[in-house]
Amino acid sequence: MTYGREFLRGYRAIVTGGAQGIGSEIARALVVVGCRVAIIDLQGEKAEALALELGEGCVGISADITVATESVAAVDQVRDAMGGIDILINNAAPGRNRGVIGKIADSDWALHQSVVLGGAANMVEATLNDLTASKRGAIVNISSVLAGSVGLDQASVAYHVAKAGLNQFTRWLAVRCGPVGVRVNAVAPGLVDRGVGQKISDSLINRTIIETLVPVGCAASGQEVAMAVIFLASDAASYITGEVITVDGGMGLRETFGSGLSVYNAFARPSDL
Repeated sequence: MTYGREFLRGYRAIVTGGAQGIGSEIARALVVVGCRVAIIDLQGEKAEALALELGEGCVGISADITVATESVAAVDQVRDAMGGIDILINNAAPGRNRGVIGKIADSDWALHQSVVLGGAANMVEATLNDLTASKRGAIVNISSVLAGSVGLDQASVAYHVAKAGLNQFTRWLAVRCGPVGVRVNAVAPGLVDRGVGQKISDSLINRTIIETLVPVGCAASGQEVAMAVIFLASDAASYITGEVITVDGGMGLRETFGSGLSVYNAFARPSDL
C-alpha cells in the first residue's frame, strides 16, 4: 500500500528518535507523501545526515527530549525553519534490554520512564500551541503490541510499563486535545524487520517462528509501520482519536500452544517426536 505524493503536501512534521530504525522509516515515508520533516534525536550527526538525504526543507536537530528546556529549544528551531508544526510523532525510546527476574535496575526504570513518557510529554507541551494553530494537528505515539499489551520476556519490565503507559497517555491526551482540534493516536507494531543491521527473519528458525505465529506469514517492514502512522496523521483519519492501532499481521490472534508446537515439530529430531 502506498499513498500519493501529494497526500500530506505542505504538512510539517517532527519525528523524535528519527535518526535510525522505525523512526527513520517514518521520516522517509512522510517526505515521500509531501511533508517537510524535522528529525529530533540525541544522535545529532545522524539526524542531520538523514535530513540532508531527505532533501530540501528537512532539518536534523540534536536534543535530549527528557530535558524540557531542550525540547522547547528544539521545537523553536523547527518553528524557525518551517514556520509551524502540524504533526508530532513521538517515537523516541531506549533499547529493549532483557530484564532479570527480581532485579529491576533503578537506572533502567528511570531511563524508560523519562524517554518514553517524559520525553513524549515534553514534546507535546512544546508543540501544542503550534498543533492547535495548525487546525489539522495530529500526534501519533509509537507504542508496541508486545510491550504495551503482553508480557514479552525479551524486553525489560521498564520497557513494558513505559509502552503500556504511552497507550494510556494517548487516550488521556486525546480527551484533553480534542476540544482544541488536535487528534492523538498510537501505532503499536508487532515484529518488524528493521532496515538496520541483521533482520530478525534472516535466520531459519526465526523465519519459521514468524511464519507460524503471524497469519500473514512475515514480519512487517518499517515502511508498513510508517503507512499506518501517515494514515493517522492525515485528514483521512479526521474522526479517529484516542486509538491504539495494532500493526502486527494478526500475530495477537494466534493460540500460542498450537503455534509453539508447530515450531517445535518443524525443528525437532524424528526421535524426539
